[in-house]
Amino acid sequence: MISTDFHDSFLKTPTLTPMYDLCCPTRWEDSFVNSAEHEAEHENERQPRLSDVAAHAGVSIATASRVVNWPDQVSLSTRNRVEEAIHTLGYLPGTPRKSEEVANLRLIALLIPDIQNPYFAEIVRGVEEEAEMESLSLLLFHTAEETEREERTLRRLLHEQLNGVIVFGSRLPTASLVKFQHERQVPLVVINQRINDPNVACVVIDSEQATWRAARYLINLGHRRIAYMAGPIASESSQARQRGIERALAEIGQKLPDEWIVPGFPNIEGGLQAMISLLGDGTPPTAVLVYNDLMALGALHAIRSRGLRVPGDISLIGFDDITMAAHANPPLTTINQPKYRMGRLAVQLLQRIHQGEHKPGEGYVLLESPLIIRDSTAPPNGATQ
Repeated sequence: MISTDFHDSFLKTPTLTPMYDLCCPTRWEDSFVNSAEHEAEHENERQPRLSDVAAHAGVSIATASRVVNWPDQVSLSTRNRVEEAIHTLGYLPGTPRKSEEVANLRLIALLIPDIQNPYFAEIVRGVEEEAEMESLSLLLFHTAEETEREERTLRRLLHEQLNGVIVFGSRLPTASLVKFQHERQVPLVVINQRINDPNVACVVIDSEQATWRAARYLINLGHRRIAYMAGPIASESSQARQRGIERALAEIGQKLPDEWIVPGFPNIEGGLQAMISLLGDGTPPTAVLVYNDLMALGALHAIRSRGLRVPGDISLIGFDDITMAAHANPPLTTINQPKYRMGRLAVQLLQRIHQGEHKPGEGYVLLESPLIIRDSTAPPNGATQ
């Protein structure tokens, strides 16, 4: 089942006040004293919780959890405060928690591959704001486009008490994410990767259809020498975008030459190097579709360094529609992704799964990805195609 949007409201269970055995008191004052004493006695017997440590140290539960599990991600002063609270309260990290304590943690994790890319910053903003509305704390992990680092993070999360996990832009095989969900049995939402497993929810755009439309736009402008500056080779989204370009060219009886498929690291420097390689010594393409906007900005610099013009000599189309794209020189034609909305929907899906409102096998959320036409594309400059 494919849905385009949902705006569900979530009902929260009211907090119940515990009832105590008052031992048949003869006076109202006795009942008050006995109840208070019972509660104090119960509180003294309770083992300290991570929430107690966080309150004592004056930090969030998420920060306290980082100190316990990933201390290198926390500043020294904050780490010292939390460790002092752990010592003072006698908190034992790793002690199995009661189910009601896990529910009270209300903690979710978000994995992103590149914290410096403004595209992911918009995703994080959407996740954080929706989490705040749902009184959820957020653990953020930067996997630095490294599959080994992403695997290590998921292994750590196998032992963390969480309400859910969001994985965005994963560089891992689909099987690895499915295995994590089956082992951990925690609500899992994957953004920009379609996984055919009933227990994994997905928020995606149709990358193949998006680049097909973009390639058709270039073809209608008169371009035939069209190249693709790819991202990470193993990336499912990069492969889908390549398929869209190949399909558009096949419709006019052409192929995408292997030498015009150039992979690169998905940042500005990666785009610069990939475009230098693409230009080479032969006849350059008249149009290039690029894996993301950051790579397109690097490609723009490389084209100019060769004394060529955009779009006079080469048209460029990016992907993501980050804020910088509209302020490039020239402003970049690009494919929009609803980044902020994707982040919010991911948290909403986690909540639906956690509350039993999203059933296994309900499918994925498919969002629109329109082509935003600006000034980096134009008809080819009278070149013979």
